[in-house]
Amino acid sequence: AIKESGIPREEFFVVSKMWTDQMGYENVKKALDESLAKLQMDYLDIYLIHWPRGSENYDEWKSIVSGTWKAMEELQKKGKIRALGLSNFLPHHLDNILENCEIKPMVDQIEYHPGYTQEVAVQYCKQHGIIVQAWSPISRGRIFHDVTLMELAEKYQVSVAKLALRFCIQNGIVPLPKAASRERMRENMNLFDFTMSLSCSTKSNWSVQQIQPF
Repeated sequence: AIKESGIPREEFFVVSKMWTDQMGYENVKKALDESLAKLQMDYLDIYLIHWPRGSENYDEWKSIVSGTWKAMEELQKKGKIRALGLSNFLPHHLDNILENCEIKPMVDQIEYHPGYTQEVAVQYCKQHGIIVQAWSPISRGRIFHDVTLMELAEKYQVSVAKLALRFCIQNGIVPLPKAASRERMRENMNLFDFTMSLSCSTKSNWSVQQIQPF
């Protein structure tokens, strides 16, 4: 589809991630080559470690992650990856990377939405210059049944989904919503025509005190 679009490759931003059984210094090199072959591409814009602990040798996760990261750094230097990232890494997992890395992670994808804001992980990432991306920013649809969110959506005359995505934006988080229709995609992109008040967009006044965590 990318080839047939006629749009230059550099105008796309392509991200992939390795699964837990692909971690390890040698394994990740093979995994990346397989992904690039399937995509028919020479490089990825970001390549992520999907999970901080592999499917095997669970207790040795620190050394496995360190080896994986070293290989990713080498792959970036070869031009096969433009930026390196992580998924589901918490501060103690990130410590292991930052204490041993030559190239810092660019992003960390974590679950983040109203009701589950992972403030400790978010603040850690911000302090270390790591961009936080929110997977499941609408909480797999559970937010659609929250009375407080429905009332706020009515107040701002927007959908509950749009409210949740704006919540991410105002807290400095990059939301990664899924969409199955052109209309939903368009709505997900149009998040800048309203601003929530401070009481709606901060952890202390909204996501913790007024909304029960999921």
